[in-house]
Amino acid sequence: MDEHLIINLPVANTKYPLRVKRDDEAIFRNAAKEINYKLSRYKEHFTGTSDSPLQDTDYMAMTAIQAVAEKEEQKERADMFEEKINQFVTELDDYLRKR
Repeated sequence: MDEHLIINLPVANTKYPLRVKRDDEAIFRNAAKEINYKLSRYKEHFTGTSDSPLQDTDYMAMTAIQAVAEKEEQKERADMFEEKINQFVTELDDYLRKR
């Protein structure tokens, strides 16, 4: 059985066909839901000016920026935790060697 399938994800009133691993389908569907939620929140709170109203591409860009910023923040946290864990492992190794 093919481990991939094609799903249609609705984002910003457009359906996007994607080929994904079967095991990842829920992840992609949840991502599409989160994108649509963030798009709707941006549309509620930011309209631009009367001379230059915001377009769907603007809202998509705002959502993409937020998603990437959140990913970078998580990466920084993971790096910090990894550094702390390595520090604790080194301290534990030193302690065990002394015993």
